Amino acid sequence: MKRAFFILLTLGGIVMISLFAVRYQSYLKRLLKAPKKNTIEINTSETPLALFSFHPNAQTKMVDSCFHFTIQLHNTKKSDIKKSEIEHIAEHLPILFTIETWKTSGISSYENNVLTEIAAGKYDKVLEELCTGFIGNRPNVYFRLNPDMEVPVNRYPWQQIGGQAYITAFRYFALLCRNHAPQVKLMWGPAGYPGTMEFYPGDDVVDAASVTIKSDSEIPLDVYPSDYPVNYDVFRRVHRLRFTGKPVFLLGSKQIDNEAVDDQLLSALAQKINDEREIIYSSDNFKHLEYSKKNVKREKIEIGIFDEFERLNGEEPVTVEHLFADFRKLGDGTFQNEFARVLGRDNDVIVTFEPFFGPNAENDLEVLQNISDGKYDAEINRFYSIILSTDKNIYLRFAHEMEIPITRYPWQSQDPLTYIKSYRYFMTYTDALPANIKRVWGPAGDRGSLEWYPGNDVVDFISIAIYGLPDKNITDPEKQESFEKIFNRKYWRIRFINKPLFITEFGVKGPEDYQTRWLEDAAKVIRENPQIKGVNYFNMSDTPKAWGEIKPPDWSITKNTFYRFLEVLNN
Repeated sequence: MKRAFFILLTLGGIVMISLFAVRYQSYLKRLLKAPKKNTIEINTSETPLALFSFHPNAQTKMVDSCFHFTIQLHNTKKSDIKKSEIEHIAEHLPILFTIETWKTSGISSYENNVLTEIAAGKYDKVLEELCTGFIGNRPNVYFRLNPDMEVPVNRYPWQQIGGQAYITAFRYFALLCRNHAPQVKLMWGPAGYPGTMEFYPGDDVVDAASVTIKSDSEIPLDVYPSDYPVNYDVFRRVHRLRFTGKPVFLLGSKQIDNEAVDDQLLSALAQKINDEREIIYSSDNFKHLEYSKKNVKREKIEIGIFDEFERLNGEEPVTVEHLFADFRKLGDGTFQNEFARVLGRDNDVIVTFEPFFGPNAENDLEVLQNISDGKYDAEINRFYSIILSTDKNIYLRFAHEMEIPITRYPWQSQDPLTYIKSYRYFMTYTDALPANIKRVWGPAGDRGSLEWYPGNDVVDFISIAIYGLPDKNITDPEKQESFEKIFNRKYWRIRFINKPLFITEFGVKGPEDYQTRWLEDAAKVIRENPQIKGVNYFNMSDTPKAWGEIKPPDWSITKNTFYRFLEVLNN
């Protein structure tokens, strides 16, 4: 019996090790091959090709000559990098050093990884030697630390650890470099992948940025389109950095023909930015005003319900109800009737306008552009005539969850400029909206949300959706994520936008006792975040067609659970 148990235990261990090895195969290969000393070599694949700037008076140009070296740090005790490696390069020529920190032993974990080791000072000695003994007083030097940090793969040991850990490490690295080699320019080196700004260390420690066109890190991924032509690929990567205001170096890769990045491409890119400079690429974007909790009083929170079957929307604590409007509902009078019923209960209204089911086709795949072109003006006129008929607060949300890379809605997976222009057209359709109409920008809070931010002047609130289910294939309710975990992740993605929050959709499935516990924890998070001005529970099952063959989750809660949530919220 003991022998059989021992055999089973051994087999189980082998299976676990095998699974671990498969998941971290790329990293393990690099770890096993890693030399014990630090190395420097010419980086011939990521050639600096061009320099781009968002600022109108700065020059966007091809890079004539810039040497690029990669320094891999495996030994934290001594540098091993000789000054002779660069002595033959004239000092007037710029040199970019990509510095990679590799663990000398063990596998990275969230608690013990190369980023936490940088911030703990373990690389201080070798970095100081690089600054003083290797670089010295040499001008025209750029240091780029641990690139491609935002790409969700395990190619490097600093990936998939998190934006806050990366930022802490970069800022520590920047301070050390400025102490020992103040003339060195600090370059932040994302790939330019969706979610880039989650890892931005801050204007005060970044002198320049870089993006890598179709980087090696992205090769295993197929979540986001990899078949963009080079000119559009470059635009999207640059656009993702529009909140930095820093000069951006465009680096090549093995996946592109470097000659494709030429004066013509740069000229077209610069013209595209200039055409939209007044709004989308305004200098106002570069003012990062994160919401501060200091001295902010906790206001009374709007309590909302999306309750198609009207089970809880008549309860006294409910102050706002959520309605969805589209072109079909406008045409047949459904939306007007629903709107009147909510006003009859003397509640405020969240209106999510979904621009589909148009008169010419059920799903107009060009609906965003067609709205901007005025092709739906009659329907928009009709919509505004309804919502402007009351002085109740109307939280107006347009074309929500635009950033998710799917096509559940025809406005998803679209060019961000097309979305932004359509949003702005819709929200500025009337000359001046009355104060009771609150304009709501409604991303899901997924990776890369900021690409679609339409501008401070047309956003009064940001909304995000928080559902406990991280994967639609999960059937065990206990495997759902907590409200706090989801909120913290999504809030981090939009932290540069200094606007109040309205959680216009949230919900959890499962037995009543589990839903109650989940909502108790949610209430504690909400009451400790004064930026949250309202919450709206999705009190029904989700749309069946969005789940295919899988039964859609039912977020419905009982009256007891609803009141328990309110009790904790108001404590």
